[in-house]
Amino acid sequence: MKIVKDPILRIDRFGWVKECHYHPTSDPALIAIGFEQRNIRDFDFLFDLIRSVELCLQTQESQSAYFTLNYQRERKHYEVLIEPDDEDEVLAIVKEITKKKQRENELLEYYNLLQSIYEGTSSSTGRDYLDQLTYQLSKAMKADYTAVCVVDPRKDVLETVSISFKGKKVENTTWKINGSPYEEVIANSYLEIKQGFKNRFSRFELNYHHLFNGFIGVPLFYNQIYSKPIGFMFALYELPLFEGIHNEKILQIFSSRAAAELERIENQRKIEYSEERFKALYNNTPAYFSSTNKSGVVIEVGDYFLEKTGYSRGDVIGKWSIDFLTPASKKYAIRKVMPKFLKKGYCKDVALEFVKKNGDIMEVMLSATLIKDQAGKFVKTIMNLNDVTLLRKIERELRESEERVIQAANRFQLLFDNSPVGIIIHTAGVIRHVNSETIRLARGNSIYDFIGKTAMSFVHPESKSAAQARIDKIYETKKAHRNEQKFLCVDGSVIEVEAMGTLIEYEGEPSVQIAFYDISDRKNAERRILERDKELKTLNENLARQNNQLEEFAHIASHNLRAPITNMLSLIKIREADSSEATQQFVWDNLGKTVRNLDETIIELNDVVKTSWELDKQRKTLRFQDVLEKILNSIVDQIAKADAEFDVKFEMSTVFYPKIYLESIIQNLVTNAIKYKKPHERAMIYLRSWEKNGRGYFSIEDNGMGINLEKYGSRLFGLRKTFHSNHDARGVGLFITKAQIESLGGSIFVESTEGVGTKFIVDFGTLKLISTDH
Repeated sequence: MKIVKDPILRIDRFGWVKECHYHPTSDPALIAIGFEQRNIRDFDFLFDLIRSVELCLQTQESQSAYFTLNYQRERKHYEVLIEPDDEDEVLAIVKEITKKKQRENELLEYYNLLQSIYEGTSSSTGRDYLDQLTYQLSKAMKADYTAVCVVDPRKDVLETVSISFKGKKVENTTWKINGSPYEEVIANSYLEIKQGFKNRFSRFELNYHHLFNGFIGVPLFYNQIYSKPIGFMFALYELPLFEGIHNEKILQIFSSRAAAELERIENQRKIEYSEERFKALYNNTPAYFSSTNKSGVVIEVGDYFLEKTGYSRGDVIGKWSIDFLTPASKKYAIRKVMPKFLKKGYCKDVALEFVKKNGDIMEVMLSATLIKDQAGKFVKTIMNLNDVTLLRKIERELRESEERVIQAANRFQLLFDNSPVGIIIHTAGVIRHVNSETIRLARGNSIYDFIGKTAMSFVHPESKSAAQARIDKIYETKKAHRNEQKFLCVDGSVIEVEAMGTLIEYEGEPSVQIAFYDISDRKNAERRILERDKELKTLNENLARQNNQLEEFAHIASHNLRAPITNMLSLIKIREADSSEATQQFVWDNLGKTVRNLDETIIELNDVVKTSWELDKQRKTLRFQDVLEKILNSIVDQIAKADAEFDVKFEMSTVFYPKIYLESIIQNLVTNAIKYKKPHERAMIYLRSWEKNGRGYFSIEDNGMGINLEKYGSRLFGLRKTFHSNHDARGVGLFITKAQIESLGGSIFVESTEGVGTKFIVDFGTLKLISTDH
């Protein structure tokens, strides 16, 4: 006990201090109390200690207690660690935690500040967000004037994007860089002037109209890349600036939020540019495209639609989409189609009648999908009409022909000789009689080309088994039977026929009567129709894929940037919380890795925008280990908080895949495994890759909270579907991951037990098409 520097007390169950040990260096405030041979109940501030001693003796388990006392005008905080010594006594070690308590209070102050920023800006975006940010900065810093400025290097000026003066929004303006504090702020990374700002920057235009004394300012950087500032953020005071130990830290917090929003606005502009490219495709594709708003009013229409229907754009835009249907189709659309569409969010191949401008009726198949933004709000409905007028006409003609065949078969006995269809009667497989139409269809010269020959001799080898089965079934069921087959003519040519067999009695013997007619033209037409349908289906699939790629890019841009940005903010908080040299070095090392990874991701996203319609050309041979290391470097803070351990075994070392997709897939799955770890338990994450039967696979398994697949399995990969109360869950990652994998011909599966863990398995598809090195 002599080597323990903290005071040690031996206390019995009645509260009496039986023994008290002090080290020569022990806290004089504790020595002054005089614990020995006194009862701890005599001290009002030891109420928590009394209860903890009783609990320790009752449970025979370690306990902790806390108390505070004032000593020589200083408020000191202590923690007492209590261990059972026997059934009636405990040992209590008293440790001073004043500095720790002060640090906790300081962290709480920063937390409250961050919470205030979030609450003040969470309901706005864009310029409104920046206006709220400058207003919140004025409150936090008690400043008279706050502003966010960006540099326009082409004009050598500063453009303000948000100004708050005396708690009110001020119209934006421009200032010359020359004479402003901008260059000194950039050179020093942080500039603080306690008084005399107006004299120091007398040529700064803002000083022409106001008298300011105090100033603080920091640079603004996209993605915290400090080599190229985009502007600066500052606060001004009419009175001299009082000493503030947190001024720089607070301003850094606000500047990082402002820079992040400015970058989001810039990325949104790039996405809108991509949408303009999509609109060009929308108008130039040979398909009946149109779009409506939530009320069903047409807001966009493709050029091909107008060309084929005869309408002008002015005839269509602003009109109800259902007003272009026949009355019967309009009624059907309102009562049947629209309720199902609004419930499901899509419809496919709905038969309707569309009225062209000249009054002609066009039979169409409608396919439509409902487009929502990232927040799940309605954006518009995109529709495509497939003209099936000719197909429907052919179908009606075919049905009419079938009806004629059936009627002719029913009247066979009366119309045999003059029947418009060929009729053959055979007994025990030998032809007994044929009509004149049979002679004509089979290119014979007379009835003697058939009589006495087997019926099967006129059946093409490809149809023999089906024809024999049909005859056997007629004898067995005594019911008529119809099928299509190839028929061998007398001259050796082949025609396709539809034949109907019926069991009859001919000259006192059971026989089969075959009525048939030539359907060669119809079959050729059907094959042409199928080919056309296949072409249209391929076109629609290509259009859908291109649209999905555009949507996937928007999700990836917002989702994949969130993790590294969050990591950087966390590293900044660590840096603000602990100024030790080791912590500072740790923060800068990991911040640099995260910044470099984020910069590479943005460059790759820009490349995806430029070549989004040629995704296959972006594939390259990637090493799983390189991709994983990049991702882990970008989320070191998350890994540290989860105390995560990774077990990696890549039997298949490489894969031929788009880099931005592979990084997004692995990052989503790894961060999910960390995010849904069990509380108070270390996260164990196992990553594997392998080849099997010519296909490539990747898996990630964890020991986390798991998912109830019976309850949530069907919605697991849905957009914005979440299944745990994790505050960081958004229901986007798995949706993006599944869309990326399936867009390249792969698939993803999940195995999970609630409370045990989860395993995701990615099937990349046929390996010879996607990989060049195992």
